[in-house]
Amino acid sequence: MRIEVNGRPALAEDLFGTYGHFTAMQVRGGGAQGLANHLDRLDAANRELFDEPLDPDRVRGLIRRALAGDADAAVRVAVREPGKVAVSVAPPTPPVAGPQRLRSVPYLRPFPHIKHLGGFAQGEWARRVRRDGYDDALLTAADGAFSESSIANIGFFAADGAVVWPHPPWLHGTAMRLVEDHRPTIRRRITLADVSGFHGAFLVNSIGTVAVASIDDVPCRPDPPLMDGLDALLAAVPWDPI
Repeated sequence: MRIEVNGRPALAEDLFGTYGHFTAMQVRGGGAQGLANHLDRLDAANRELFDEPLDPDRVRGLIRRALAGDADAAVRVAVREPGKVAVSVAPPTPPVAGPQRLRSVPYLRPFPHIKHLGGFAQGEWARRVRRDGYDDALLTAADGAFSESSIANIGFFAADGAVVWPHPPWLHGTAMRLVEDHRPTIRRRITLADVSGFHGAFLVNSIGTVAVASIDDVPCRPDPPLMDGLDALLAAVPWDPI
């Protein structure tokens, strides 16, 4: 992994601290899907946390520099203090294999509209459910309403192929926005009691999409044509040059 801050090799003091925000993207062929969504996310969070904009052209330049000619990579851009943009470059992240078994957990991320640093609780919930044989945690409000997984948005298929998202709070993911750009979507309150009425469910983030096999002990009745159509939709989204 390579890490640069403002275009120079990172120092130890650059990498401490859990206050700040970030975005994570996959780069293929020197481009990223939904690059504008990532840049918008960084700018909006920077304005909210540090009271100043974050120039998208500067961020793109720093990513290009950190890539150092690598065409394919996993890139993370983080801001821990005003004016200091950290870019890490690692090998590409492979897609998640196979339908995922989720377990609902009683937790919602604080300030969920921000992709912020320091996500101990969601990571710990994910670790605990994996220890018990599940693939990921499904963050759930006290009243049983679903929100998001530990690292992805969750969507459900209506009979007509429309995507139904849980009602906020959640992070408005960059890949979620790509789905919304190309497929009719609805937002509504969803609980475990509603799962059997859908035609499958999926997780989506910058790594890709994967079907959901079950939530707790309720099967999600995956609909292969709907899932295949969603995969084809995202596969057709261009990779914007960085």
